[in-house]
Amino acid sequence: MKVWMLLSLVVSPYVDCKNREKIMAQAKVKVGYDEVVPRDLTFDLNKDNVHKYWFNDDPWNTLWMTAVLAAVPEGERWVMRSAAMLLDKIDDPAVRQAGVDFCKQERIHAREHDVMNEISIEHGLPLDDIESTFVVIREFLKKNLSPEMQGALAASFEHFTAILSSVFLEYPEMFEDTEPEVVNMLFWHFVEETEHKAVSFDVFSHASGKGPLAYLRRVTAMATSSVVGVPGITAALVYLLWKDKQFTNLPSALKMLDTTLVRPGVMRHIVKLYFPYYRPSFHPWKDDNRDVIHVWKKSFDETGDAGAAFKALCDWHKNENPRKVGKSSAFSAIKAKFAIA
Repeated sequence: MKVWMLLSLVVSPYVDCKNREKIMAQAKVKVGYDEVVPRDLTFDLNKDNVHKYWFNDDPWNTLWMTAVLAAVPEGERWVMRSAAMLLDKIDDPAVRQAGVDFCKQERIHAREHDVMNEISIEHGLPLDDIESTFVVIREFLKKNLSPEMQGALAASFEHFTAILSSVFLEYPEMFEDTEPEVVNMLFWHFVEETEHKAVSFDVFSHASGKGPLAYLRRVTAMATSSVVGVPGITAALVYLLWKDKQFTNLPSALKMLDTTLVRPGVMRHIVKLYFPYYRPSFHPWKDDNRDVIHVWKKSFDETGDAGAAFKALCDWHKNENPRKVGKSSAFSAIKAKFAIA
């Protein structure tokens, strides 16, 4: 009896802590569910207004972004299917409805990125080869993994898209020389990926339950996604550079390295946001970036214009974002003092 009493004293603070974390996570979930709004937008994307090197008119940067986005259409369809398989196991109507709205958003995203990929193919980039390779991997996983494990993989993929979207939303100036209609489509997508960034995670959590097994599935899925996804994107980039004969374009390569490692350092920011996923207490809305998407959403709700919403977002970052305004002013002062071009 004394042993059990001692154990209860040791365990009870841990249980209380976990209960507090659960309550906090549920509160964050409700914030996320309020945000999910499917918008059935179509964009005027075609070969004439989307040039081959659409991202800042630079080959390496464009091919890097193309490699990142190549699997989006089939990936979106997979995460939709993964969520749909688990919805019948969920009793909470709020989670179920969020899953339905999530699927609506992803279906529209897949459709618009199909168009974008087809344009790249028309420009001579072999995205059909990359997509077909991803489909082979996807079908293997669908055939050999349980619905719960597929749900865990979907949650991990959605974490990657959420943190990538978060970085781009925080640094829209990256796209200042990118073709406008592409920017409009991408930032609509980034906003909606942020809106539903917790849905796959919560669908998996509610369907798989809590405890060590669910946590093990979650972190194993993330490790698997990382081991497959990062080399896969790298291989896709190398393949595109080879097919497009850009390997020796060193000035362009340096521009891409600047984008990914220095200014703004996309990969540095992604790494910082990636690792919290492995914490037992992790929840996507613990990184609360609603202030950013609300700027875009407010402007879009008022105008119905994705281009105006993107401009509003850029203006907010320049003039109002508390994380940037002070830094921007300080950097401008340094430039003036030392006559930096």
